[in-house]
Parts: sequence; C-alpha cells; structure tokens
Amino acid sequence: MKGYKFIAGAICPSCGDIDSIMLKNDDSEIRCVSCNYLKMKDQEFDEKDTNIIESIRIIDD
Repeated sequence: MKGYKFIAGAICPSCGDIDSIMLKNDDSEIRCVSCNYLKMKDQEFDEKDTNIIESIRIIDD
C-alpha cells in the first residue's frame, strides 16, 4: 500500500500475526494486512490530551 511502511517483527494486537503490521508514513494509523485491524492515532488520546500509544511487540530472532 502506498503511504505505509511495514514494521518488521511487529505482532498484530488483534490476530497475533507476525510481520503483518503497517504504519502510515505520517504515523497517524497502524493496520494489519491479515485481519484489517485499524488503530488511528486520534483514538489514543486520553482526557489530558496526552498521546498514549499502545505497544506493538517486536520479537528478536
């Protein structure tokens, strides 16, 4: 997909697939190509307007 980059070793928080997570070039969303999981950066703000990003697990080979 144009405008996205794959995150090597990332595990989808929804389906658990490895190497299926893409990050939009402006870091505004993450997507899973396996299960169509989508998380927008705007959904990550708490009441104090502080950005809290959910961790994406990276596995070491």
